[in-house]
Amino acid sequence: MKPASVIIMDEHPIVRMSIEILLQKSTQVKVVLKSDNSNEVLEYIRNNTVDMVILDIELPGSDGFSLLKRIKNISEKTKVLFLSSKSESFYACRAIRAGANGFVSKRKDLCDIFKAVEMLLSGYSFFPSDSMNIFGGGNVRSNKFNDTPLSNREITVLRYLANGLSNKEIAAQLLLSNKTISAHKSNIFTKLGVHTIVELIDYAKAHELL
Repeated sequence: MKPASVIIMDEHPIVRMSIEILLQKSTQVKVVLKSDNSNEVLEYIRNNTVDMVILDIELPGSDGFSLLKRIKNISEKTKVLFLSSKSESFYACRAIRAGANGFVSKRKDLCDIFKAVEMLLSGYSFFPSDSMNIFGGGNVRSNKFNDTPLSNREITVLRYLANGLSNKEIAAQLLLSNKTISAHKSNIFTKLGVHTIVELIDYAKAHELL
């Protein structure tokens, strides 16, 4: 049987290498690309069959949720496994709603990634059971982490703002206009009822987004 083709997307070369070494334990998996460049990955998927993308949600210059949609639009059968070093409860719930096939926290044992890959390639999903309650229809019960009124793109902009980036710098990172970032910032402040960056940082810390 032909090995399943897997792409690893992470900002750090050492993390990409560690995951590749981990996956080499299985002869049924072949890493075909390691990258932190979304355009490179999308181009590869357009021209090749890819069974799975292991994707860090917080890649610099990329919105993981938007990238998930673009991957699925090109190849609906390609499975996406999200990775994150931030709040497991918050992002796991958003990941399943966005249509990801699995989620693994970087705070857990690295072997969880191997287990998740095996399960996804076998046709199952992989989400932390202790961070959400899933009931009929695949809905996720709300909790203190997933009840935020912000969209996934607004969460991305919030994280950049809380880390001290200007509107112009965020626009360059996300390939958007200053006007669009300004509108996102205004919406974020209005939805959260905050008035300063300090208050925004407090919110981000409370939700483990930094």
